[in-house]
Amino acid sequence: MKDLTTGNIYKTFIWFAIPMALSGLLSQAYSIINTIIAGKLIGEAGLAAVGATAPLLDAVSSLFWGFCVGFSVYVANLFGAKQYYKIKESIITMYFTLFVVTVTVGVIMLIFNNQLFNLLNIENAIRNDVFKYFSVYMIGFFFIIFGQVSVAMINAFGIGKFPLYMSVLSTVLTISGNIVSVAVFDLGVMGLALSTVLASVVVTVMYIFEFKRIFKELDVDKDKAKLCFGVIKESFSYSGSAMMQQLIMYIAPLIISPFINAIGSSATAAYTVVTRIYNIIASVYQNSAKTLSNYAAQCMGAKKYSKVKKGVYVGFFQGLMFIAPFLLVCVFGAKHTCMLFFTKGSSGEALNYAVTFSVGFLPFIVFNVINNLFHSFFRGVNAPACLLFSTIIGSVSRVLASIYFIKSGYGMNGAYMGWVASWIIEALFVVYIYYSGRWKPIEMTNEI
Repeated sequence: MKDLTTGNIYKTFIWFAIPMALSGLLSQAYSIINTIIAGKLIGEAGLAAVGATAPLLDAVSSLFWGFCVGFSVYVANLFGAKQYYKIKESIITMYFTLFVVTVTVGVIMLIFNNQLFNLLNIENAIRNDVFKYFSVYMIGFFFIIFGQVSVAMINAFGIGKFPLYMSVLSTVLTISGNIVSVAVFDLGVMGLALSTVLASVVVTVMYIFEFKRIFKELDVDKDKAKLCFGVIKESFSYSGSAMMQQLIMYIAPLIISPFINAIGSSATAAYTVVTRIYNIIASVYQNSAKTLSNYAAQCMGAKKYSKVKKGVYVGFFQGLMFIAPFLLVCVFGAKHTCMLFFTKGSSGEALNYAVTFSVGFLPFIVFNVINNLFHSFFRGVNAPACLLFSTIIGSVSRVLASIYFIKSGYGMNGAYMGWVASWIIEALFVVYIYYSGRWKPIEMTNEI
């Protein structure tokens, strides 16, 4: 465990962020590997089947992810204030709540799968494969979410390496599981989902042991903690805004998805690929930005207000430094990167759509680095209104711009144009909010 508010800030940020960024990169590995194997071994139809429900799954997962990311900031604040027993009580209550809600959501989505597929405008030709992948994924939904959100919870204690180890483990298990299930047992897309779930079960068990170790180090392992749902309410200023922010952010691609699916299965397959490419780079800067979120939260908990703003500048340059090599590879090696997801010799419409995104639109992701940095900052200083308004502006502008450009005859390029427009618009807004000082809590305004 580490107090991020002490020592050299540059060294602290770099050494804490490196394992987090690598962890985030590897956490995307299972979906990237699923997509590559789907494209290489199953074909374009496999790509479409894996990606058809991705916007829906991402939107639902975002609720839990947002809640737990916000909750982890609450825990980081408690850690800064040295309220260790309350930390144990809060974590146990949070995971119990997560189990009940994820199981309930999974059952409901399986019951109404056909109606959901209709809303997504999924072609009948791929529905059977879509259902196989979707049903296995939802059966193991709790374990998948547990592994994803535990990264943020562990980071709240200033621990960056353990999530990295778990990401490596998950990646190895997923790769081996994919190869065995698809290449050996010929289970198709259902095998891809099955390997993801089994890897998540193993990682869940490992995280449980890590939390037990943390409680022992905090000297609360022998203290009997009870379920206290009051902490859910108490943490809601952090978790509620983060949950809504994540939902708003992911609801945009969900709304746009039927318009992309309507273009055809090639567009669906291409969107699956470009989303994975985007996620590779986004996972790096999003996870490195968590350093700022935890740093700011610990500063607020320890009342070290004078240190908070410096973290923004360090975090920005850190984010640019981390994404530069990945961005250069994806842009200048666009065709080779995209070909990882397609069969050898492929030159179809889906590949062209994917290459166009990498070359012409991906460089603008720099604006989204700014957006994500301030999302983390607003979350860390508990400025929920700033977090929500900036996300609403970005999401609404993406939906309106994307639909407008698609319907204006730009097709997939229209979807990309809307995406880039939203990044730029939101970046202008968050920079204005930061320099206007509207994010500052009253106690911080009085001291700075």
